[in-house]
Amino acid sequence: MKKFTYSLVAFAFILTFQSCKEPKKNYTVPTTYNFSNVDYSGQIIRLSMIDALVDAVKAGNTSGTVLNATILKNMYSNSGNPFGIAALDTSGKQLKNKTFLADQATVETWIDNAATASASGGTGSNGTSGIVTNGTKSYLVDANGFDFKEGVEKHLQGALIYYQLTAVYLSEDQVGAQVALADRQHHWDESFGYFGVPINYPSNTTGLFHLGEYANDRNALLGNATVVMNAFLKGRAAIDNDDNETVTEQIAIIRDNVERGLAGTAVHYINEALANIGDNAVRSHTLSEGYFLVKSLKYNPTKKVTDAQIATLLGYFGTNFWTTSTSDLQAAKNLLSSIYGFDAVKDQL
Repeated sequence: MKKFTYSLVAFAFILTFQSCKEPKKNYTVPTTYNFSNVDYSGQIIRLSMIDALVDAVKAGNTSGTVLNATILKNMYSNSGNPFGIAALDTSGKQLKNKTFLADQATVETWIDNAATASASGGTGSNGTSGIVTNGTKSYLVDANGFDFKEGVEKHLQGALIYYQLTAVYLSEDQVGAQVALADRQHHWDESFGYFGVPINYPSNTTGLFHLGEYANDRNALLGNATVVMNAFLKGRAAIDNDDNETVTEQIAIIRDNVERGLAGTAVHYINEALANIGDNAVRSHTLSEGYFLVKSLKYNPTKKVTDAQIATLLGYFGTNFWTTSTSDLQAAKNLLSSIYGFDAVKDQL
């Protein structure tokens, strides 16, 4: 009799537990990012501002072009109609106030130093900033071989785009269940806007921006970009239908796979550097891309890589790209591949 009583109690507990679980919701997830009241126009404006600023810094790669630090920093803060494009100048948007606070001064320092280096008009070499060229490609670098254009661009891709996408707009404060529906939808849309892909990606790959372009370039080997797009679609549909468990699941998927795309792209640039280790121009450029991408991994609040591992990886790149060795780059590549499970494809990335 006692055994029978215990069985009834256990059965009642199971029923109670099941009744407390959120019931499975049925709704349709669209195949393109077509939802009601979608608006991520602010993100498109900022991505366009980044393109304009980076192009302006990139002009320093041409011998004889002297960069104006004041104009470049005005582009960063959108002060004094610096773009010459009404849609950007009068947008009320800027890049500086969306950059991770501790990195705002860093971006401006890279701009100042790029302008100074461009004014010198010299040739870059170990210990001397200037332009390095292989006769086909030219890059303005600092005394340690860091590409100034990449220093500005990758900081904005990491400390602004990646940070806003993963840490800000997908945070509990922005898309948690307690947030009003319209705000929740809008914040999710803003995160999607920073991903930088068209609403019908991956069938359409026209007009990719920054993280979206990196993700797409790695998609054939890693499948990361398609997974991110599907998660954005499913998460937005879940928000519309108050399916909070699914929203939480999709946030994790997005963060993990955007991170994998960046890490895979860092491996790609390490491979490029290894293949061009004797070419001062390409080596400096590709090492700069890889270095700053690794540095950017820190902004994801649920990142797979640890802060200690990031420090180790940056140590392999070194502080002087004129002396970075192939063995150090192989070590960086192997560590990244081990962390993210790229071993089977690390040589193809």
